[in-house]
Amino acid sequence: MMTRTFFSRAPLAPGRFAPLPAGAVTAQGASRERLLALRAGLLSRCASLFPEAGEQSDFFGGTLTGGLRAPNLLEAMLLTGAQLGDEELRRQALSLALRVTDAQREDGSFAPAETFAARGRMLRALTWAYTMSGEKRLLTFMLRYMKHLQESLAERPLSPEDAMHIADTLECGVFLYNVTGQKAILSVLMLLIRQGADYTTLMHAFPYRTPISRTLSAEALLAALEQEDETGYHHHLMRTANGANLAEGLRACALSGVITGSGKQLSAAEAGLARIGKAHGSVAGAFTADPLLAGTSPSRGVSSLTACEMAASLETLLACPGGEHGADELETVMYNAVDAAFAPDGRGVQAVQQANQTLLSRELRFPFMPDSANLFTCEDGDALCALLAAWPRFYQHQWMLTRDDGLCAMGYAPCTVRYRLGGASVRIAVESRYPTDGSVRITVSTSAPVAFPLSLRIPQWSKGATAAVGGEILPAKEGEMLTLNREWNDGDEVLLTLPMQPARIPCYHQAVCVARGPLRFGYAPETRGGTSEEGYALLAAAEQFGLALVSGAAMEAEETEDGVVIVTRAVALPGWGMRGPSCDQPPLALPRDAQGEAFPVRLVPYARAVIRLSALPVV
Repeated sequence: MMTRTFFSRAPLAPGRFAPLPAGAVTAQGASRERLLALRAGLLSRCASLFPEAGEQSDFFGGTLTGGLRAPNLLEAMLLTGAQLGDEELRRQALSLALRVTDAQREDGSFAPAETFAARGRMLRALTWAYTMSGEKRLLTFMLRYMKHLQESLAERPLSPEDAMHIADTLECGVFLYNVTGQKAILSVLMLLIRQGADYTTLMHAFPYRTPISRTLSAEALLAALEQEDETGYHHHLMRTANGANLAEGLRACALSGVITGSGKQLSAAEAGLARIGKAHGSVAGAFTADPLLAGTSPSRGVSSLTACEMAASLETLLACPGGEHGADELETVMYNAVDAAFAPDGRGVQAVQQANQTLLSRELRFPFMPDSANLFTCEDGDALCALLAAWPRFYQHQWMLTRDDGLCAMGYAPCTVRYRLGGASVRIAVESRYPTDGSVRITVSTSAPVAFPLSLRIPQWSKGATAAVGGEILPAKEGEMLTLNREWNDGDEVLLTLPMQPARIPCYHQAVCVARGPLRFGYAPETRGGTSEEGYALLAAAEQFGLALVSGAAMEAEETEDGVVIVTRAVALPGWGMRGPSCDQPPLALPRDAQGEAFPVRLVPYARAVIRLSALPVV
């Protein structure tokens, strides 16, 4: 592991935080158990299921092409190996990373059969490999590719499709410049910005205020695409209204702002988050896109690719000026949408999920997606490889270095952080049941007394947060950083309390979702199940599943053997049922068919309920 972290050099716009090297953060507790389960299950099987993601990939000297699959899987292997301290996985991943460098051509290009986007994603994986190992061949490889880009893009500019995917290459270029200080890299990055898609204008203006399907059916769109080339309007629509592209575009804006210093570019990500969220926001975080923008209906889909790209962009934003505004949304996406995309038995993933999901079956639900999109399978290699990288990358960003030579907690998943500060070796251990519980114990171990600032992010939802340290209890303001600037001795502890109160959040017309901390909750109706011919689980809500929450009813959090639940009161809505293979939208007006007396109902965390109603009407 490298022992240095690199902040933005001039003339780049400086951020307050920088990511730690791979291996500086190791997963503990429930975080570690999650990664161990993935390591033993889907991660170990992925390359055999999709050979183009493993050693047979064109990236590693093989003959198969698979787009983002090989880079995403390599990133998952690198970070999972680092956080588990798994030397076997670490060596295997670094060996694959060096095979990429060995296959580089004389002109600096590599994997010529792959897309520009896939090569950019591989660069992102290789930056983690470099911070993990300090292997100079990786640095030389990336510098040679930057020189190749400068020459090749001057002769052949990016295609309209490639222009949508400059974010990963920009991020690698910023990293390389911060490590080496070579000014020639900046000219390459400026060239990429000029040729890249204008996400900044798109985020500030944001023209897609309604579902794309409301103005153009899938059939009409497909027919129009056949009549025009890649530069036509409908191809442009397919690119710019694509959920995963827009999620990636958030970090393209922010990185462009870091490079140019433009306030408009730096603010575009926050503006885009607000505008997209208002028009297409999802209960589980990210936004509804299946794969095109689909409004706020809880029966439309959130693709796993969109959720993973959203998380990656929010993690990148943390290191950009002012980008920590997205930290709450990052936790919402990860602990709900990404968590729910994994099958409860760990044997598959769901390509597209619904907030109100009342049937798992092989049927067409979403435009441009296969009929298996809402089943938990291993059929979608793009979704599987992206999801495998999401958790280890999230845990890697739980802690970051601050520009004033301190450490900052961006999240409170159980982990251990090791870094050298002020000439002393510092180890920070985080013990928690977060996000289920807001009590966090942070223990500082040092080789010698050392002064440094320890910053703690206080989520927006945590009113009345406090931190107890050195015999003092310090109040903390929600949505801000609490910085403890003191001399730390071996064994010092910080006891952080983040109060979690259940709350109703408006989400779709008169419907609400219930939140507690970063978790979203939903009603899990009784189910009836079966198995498809291929052996996949089929599941459906029992008949008469509809209900509405009682306005003003108390909401209490209760601990159970299976985790926390929210207890409140509801009434039955027998008229609310299915529309085709999906749940009908929640009643738009106050329901008149509520039957009987109100009864107690238990709401469970979103990701625990495969069949769920998480956008509920209120009576």
